[in-house]
Amino acid sequence: MKLSIQYFSKGVFSLVFVIAVFLFFAISYSSHLHYQEQFQLFLFDTWYWQERISIPGGLADYIGEFITQFYYNNWLGAVFISLLLIIVQRLVWSISKSFRRTDSFYLLTFLPSIAMWAFLCDENAMLSLVIAVIIGLAYVLLLHCISTTYIRILCSIVLLPLLYWCIGGAFYIAVILIIFHEWFIAWKAKKVSFVFLFTIILIAVSTACPLLAQRWVQYPLINLFAGINYYRFPAVFPYIEFVTFFLTAFIPPLFIILPVTLKKHNNIAIVAQLVFVIAIAYLLGSITINTDKEEALEYDYLARTQKWTEIIKKAQKKNPTSPFSVTCLNLALAKTNQLGDRMFTFYQNGVEGLLPVFQRDFTSPLPTSEAYYHLGMINTAQRYTFEAMEAIPNFRKSARAYKRLAETNLINGQYEVAAKYLQALSKTTFYKKWAKDTQTYLYNEDKINNHPEWGKLRRLRYQEDFLFSPTEQDIMLGLLVQHNKENKMAFEYMLAHTLLNKNIDSFMRYYPLGKDLNYNHIPKSYQELLVFVWTQQNKSFDGMPWSISEGVKQSVTEFARIYIQQQPNSENILKQRFGNTYWSYLLFEAKN
Repeated sequence: MKLSIQYFSKGVFSLVFVIAVFLFFAISYSSHLHYQEQFQLFLFDTWYWQERISIPGGLADYIGEFITQFYYNNWLGAVFISLLLIIVQRLVWSISKSFRRTDSFYLLTFLPSIAMWAFLCDENAMLSLVIAVIIGLAYVLLLHCISTTYIRILCSIVLLPLLYWCIGGAFYIAVILIIFHEWFIAWKAKKVSFVFLFTIILIAVSTACPLLAQRWVQYPLINLFAGINYYRFPAVFPYIEFVTFFLTAFIPPLFIILPVTLKKHNNIAIVAQLVFVIAIAYLLGSITINTDKEEALEYDYLARTQKWTEIIKKAQKKNPTSPFSVTCLNLALAKTNQLGDRMFTFYQNGVEGLLPVFQRDFTSPLPTSEAYYHLGMINTAQRYTFEAMEAIPNFRKSARAYKRLAETNLINGQYEVAAKYLQALSKTTFYKKWAKDTQTYLYNEDKINNHPEWGKLRRLRYQEDFLFSPTEQDIMLGLLVQHNKENKMAFEYMLAHTLLNKNIDSFMRYYPLGKDLNYNHIPKSYQELLVFVWTQQNKSFDGMPWSISEGVKQSVTEFARIYIQQQPNSENILKQRFGNTYWSYLLFEAKN
């Protein structure tokens, strides 16, 4: 009965852990998974396999990328992560039992998995580390199944180079566990001299593996020792990675000094462990979990998948403040014909939240490229997307970028280039169907022109070359409007640029260009600027040439009364009452 209760309690702890990991990544950190998936391009291709397996840790990297592609669906990705982390825990527990079987300290074996959980919260952490650890632990466990000491030791030495080539620097975890295990057995058998020699040989072989690998692969020696593809930035080794290595390597040997049973104090020990494990999880989580970054990634994912109403609903719950998020929000407002009316209902950080200046990284250009794409600036969107992909630190390709580059080249009639991207995507799991369908558009002008998105963008795009200038975005948008006067989004972005830049003269010059866009009313932010300009030169609303609503007239009158009084707290009063108006932005927000 006591044994069955122990098994039941262990099963409950494992089940709770799996559910917690699954819910965290499926709900709270789902955009993190989508972010990871978009920055790789896993191909079912012989060349792709050969490229991955040609470096130390290549097998773990290949398996990690294979699983990461399933992050396309966040629920499926969460299932894989929860299963992998519980496999790590079970392997750690199985190895720990080989030192000393004590169910009283079962909860300690969750610590390596918790550290990996925290590691995976970093958006640049690669799943290959988890796979490498699993393979390394499985290797150790298989060695434990060999009862003959000399055969086990011989296998440990001979197979170690193969293990290194399969999983990379994580093989040192296996080296440490093997040494501890052999010393534990030798100590009990009182044959220490033999295992001392084995330890020297094993350390020498494990040191020689990275040194010899440097003769075949062009990587810095530190990468060959610590691991090549465990982190997206090759020269960065986050501390949580070493915490993971340390806990995985030294939790099982810890069981050597732990008592077999605690008798009367067993329940107290379990509660103490539970508190300790939860405290460690909270500490690591508080350091690695970044809710602001996750929020920005969610905005980017929603913009990528064109879920415009969800972006606006999210912003209504919590006002976005980063240029990354604001760019996605403004795009969503424009795509739902609400930019002119609701732009200043939300926080605006200047023109950087509309069309941010290009940054040389692999993340920030992507939401900007989305905006350029939907505006009809196809070449600019293509350039931003390509530059972002080429800036990926570990030199991988991007499924998201390949898809967009296929679209932009298709729209521009560059069919041979588009075919190259589509051919690659046709070798993937989740983009294969889209790629096969899109290939039917190659060299088919009529079919492209009739496509609801690509055909429209063909009509909106520039027809003549010009010099792109990030400091003259309003002029470039004006050229779009002049080319196609139905490009309402380009018109609204052009006026939004002048509003955010507080360039009233340019707004008044560009505003008449929208007369042919069939507005059924003047958008609210335009009304607010127009009435502001009028009241600077006129004492009443009589003779005003624009159809300004009575609500806007009453609001500007009240705003002006409070502003002119210059009370000590008038600015706070105005921000509180009129914070969602252009007047508040114009007078109180610093020019970006």
